[in-house]
Amino acid sequence: MISHSLTIGEIIDKLKTQIFDFENPTDIQNDYLERENGIKRTIDNCMMQMKEFAIRPGLDKLTKRQELKTEKCIENLSRYVKQLMEELDEDKIKIYCENLKSEKEKPFSISLNRPFEPDLTFMLSNSFHIAIRTEILWSRRVTVLQAIQMSKGELNLDDLGKHLPDLLEKIKTKIIPNLKHHEFYLSFTDSINEAIKCYDKKLFRGCNLILMTTIEGMVRQLANFLSIPHELGENFSEDKYMSLNRLLRDVTWKKDITIDETKLSLMLGKDKTLKEYRSEFGIDRENVLIDLDTRLDFLKGRFKDDRDLILHGSYQEYNKKWNLYLNFSALEETYEVCAYYLNKYSS
Repeated sequence: MISHSLTIGEIIDKLKTQIFDFENPTDIQNDYLERENGIKRTIDNCMMQMKEFAIRPGLDKLTKRQELKTEKCIENLSRYVKQLMEELDEDKIKIYCENLKSEKEKPFSISLNRPFEPDLTFMLSNSFHIAIRTEILWSRRVTVLQAIQMSKGELNLDDLGKHLPDLLEKIKTKIIPNLKHHEFYLSFTDSINEAIKCYDKKLFRGCNLILMTTIEGMVRQLANFLSIPHELGENFSEDKYMSLNRLLRDVTWKKDITIDETKLSLMLGKDKTLKEYRSEFGIDRENVLIDLDTRLDFLKGRFKDDRDLILHGSYQEYNKKWNLYLNFSALEETYEVCAYYLNKYSS
C-alpha cells in the first residue's frame, strides 16, 4: 500500500525543490511555472485532507464501515500524491506544456486546457467531510459550490435545506401521482403524504421517521417484484433478511441498470484517478452496468447510520433541515429506481 510506504520526508523534499526560476518568463515558461506550482498546491491540499481523517472534526468515533472507508480514502489520496510527485520533473513538465501549446496552436482549436488541473472529483469524493461525515454527493441537487465548501468543512449542512421546496414540489406533483398508478406501490402514498403533513406542521422528527420506514418498505417491495426477472428462486422472500443492508448486499441481483460513469463516481466515491481510468480504459467510459445493491448504496451509508441511531434512541438531533434533505432525497432516488424497474419489467 502506497500510504504505508510513502514518507513525509519524500513529500517535503519534492515540495521544497524549486524546478523553474525565471526573471522574465516567456509565455511557455509561465506555463512551466503554473504546472509546477499547481502540482505542488494539489499535493499540499491532499496532505491537508489526509490530516482531517486523523482529526475527525465533528465526529467522536467512527463506525466499522467508516473506519474501512477512511483507510481507503487515505490510500487513494496517497496514491494520487505519488502520481503528482512523479510529475514534478523538469522534462515531464516541459513536454506536457509544449504539447499543450502545440494543441492550442492547431487551426480551429478550442482547447481550454490549462497547464495543470487537479482531479477535482477524485479529491472531493475522498475528502473526510464528504466521504465520511456527510456522504451526500449521490443527491442530484448538491451544487458544485456546496460540494467544494462541504469538502473543506465550511458548509453549514442546513444550507442544503434550501433545496427542499423544489424537492417537495417534485414529490407532490410527480412521485405521489405516479405511485398511485401502480397498485404495487399505492399503499406507500399515504405514508408519504403523512410525512409531508408532518413537514408542513414542523413535526420534523415525525417526518423523518415516516420517510425512513417508507423507503425501507419500498425497497423490500421492489425486492419481491424482482424475484422473478432476477431469477432469485421460488422461495425468495425479502422478510428473510432482517436488515435492509443485508437484503441489498447478500442477494445476487442482476447488473441491469445503466448509469453514467460520472454519476456512479459521485455515488460511490472515486477510487481511481483520472490518469488511472485513462490508462485502464484508454478513454473515459460513459456508461457502465450496475446492480441494485450498487444503485442503492447510499442507503448503506450515512442514511443507514442515522437510521440505526434514531431507531435505537441514541440520536435525538434529527429535526434539522439537513436530515430532512437527506431523507427526502433518499425517497426521490428510491422512487427513481422503483420506477425504472416497473418500466423495465412490467408487462
